[in-house]
Amino acid sequence: MNCPYCNCEETKVIDSRESKDGSSIKRRRECLKCEKRFSTLEKILKLDLEVLKSNGDVEEFNFQKIKRSIMKACEKRPITLEQIEVVLENILSDIKKIELQQLPTTQIGKMVLRNLKEVDEIAFLKFAIVHNNYGSMKDFIGEIEKLNDFEQIDYKSI
Repeated sequence: MNCPYCNCEETKVIDSRESKDGSSIKRRRECLKCEKRFSTLEKILKLDLEVLKSNGDVEEFNFQKIKRSIMKACEKRPITLEQIEVVLENILSDIKKIELQQLPTTQIGKMVLRNLKEVDEIAFLKFAIVHNNYGSMKDFIGEIEKLNDFEQIDYKSI
């Protein structure tokens, strides 16, 4: 790990703390040259997972796409970055529970919708508009009516 102050490659770990869910480790480091301290965060960057798109294409799973979509849905809403991070952690946790090598985008969308609904119903609807590709206002109004009856994902049926 290079020091962000002097770019020296020699650093030592002073303290390590694992996140509550075990998905990341925060380390406090000290540069052996300039003796300044800094923190690093280790996270899983890549899951061995492919995404099956609605048009039949298969692509590598990209968590950043989910993050961008959620950020867009939460735009101009009274939602904190901490709340968004919790939603993202919950979605990643949901994805890890599934034992498939190819995950359909429809299932990922359901996970996002379930987690967004708990935070903000308007962000939920904004995401649902894009994810479900409504063809008319009638379809969209139907989604609003179903909002109170939204069901949890059954991981065994995926």
